[in-house]
Amino acid sequence: SPSDALDDTQASLMVIFDAKKGRHGAYLDLLYTDVESDDELVPQPINLVLRSRTKSTVFTLAYQYEIYSQDGAVVDLLAGARYSKVDSELSFRGGLGLLAGRSISNDESWVDPVVGVKARAPLGDSRFYMSGGGAVGGFGVGADHFYELTLNVGYQWSDAIGTALGYRMFDVDYEDDGFVYDVRQQGWQLGLTWAF
Repeated sequence: SPSDALDDTQASLMVIFDAKKGRHGAYLDLLYTDVESDDELVPQPINLVLRSRTKSTVFTLAYQYEIYSQDGAVVDLLAGARYSKVDSELSFRGGLGLLAGRSISNDESWVDPVVGVKARAPLGDSRFYMSGGGAVGGFGVGADHFYELTLNVGYQWSDAIGTALGYRMFDVDYEDDGFVYDVRQQGWQLGLTWAF
């Protein structure tokens, strides 16, 4: 639930850097989350209390090419690479059996190709705008696949400063040598934009 997600989130950060000259540019996206869940009960007959913590870092670097620009609306295509790193730890207490009192940790990292599209358009003659995009990747290179979608409504306070409220969903399916990371992260985002 949203309340559980807020309770479990220790830290989260997203930074996007977008640079263009003419129709060509670079796009950088950094996403970091630290999620911890305490005192989850594994039911009978195992009867263990589980604490889990997962830190994930996703870093995307892509070339972008503008395919449309008219009346303030812009559409760009993206192609690049995405680095993913997952640190996970499980701790068990109580109960009986092999897992009682044990901690298990694992670190995994991989690189995937990524392609996508992003767009921004003003809402009429107002200072409000819509922005968003989507990306897919993996293709069996690192992850089996991943996809993400984002949609924002923003307000441009000045030529340099804007704010945005939106929603982002990220889904990845990765498996290697017994490690399985099949996770969907999604939620609201509040952002500040600065153009220079």
